Amino acid sequence: MKHPPNLNCRNPTLKSMTILNKETELKRAQFTQEILDDICNAPGYCSFYSFVSNRMAALGLQHKAKKEKLFENEDWSNRNNKEKLMKKIEKFLNENTK
Repeated sequence: MKHPPNLNCRNPTLKSMTILNKETELKRAQFTQEILDDICNAPGYCSFYSFVSNRMAALGLQHKAKKEKLFENEDWSNRNNKEKLMKKIEKFLNENTK
């Protein structure tokens, strides 16, 4: 006699993938936020440009940053540009840390 399919367990892999995707997305968002917090709190005694460049290198993103011209067309030495630069950095990280 053939048993009817259990409707609650039709595709357990799909359910676990959904949970995994949500967990992965949450961890990625937390990771990105930690990087942004670190960059935002860059010490005043060092160049903001150098600090961000070193963080991108530590993440293995220096070539992508160069290719996408992350460090061009902005005055990185002007502290008044920090908010604009942070938005640019956040967009870059969201696109490249998936």
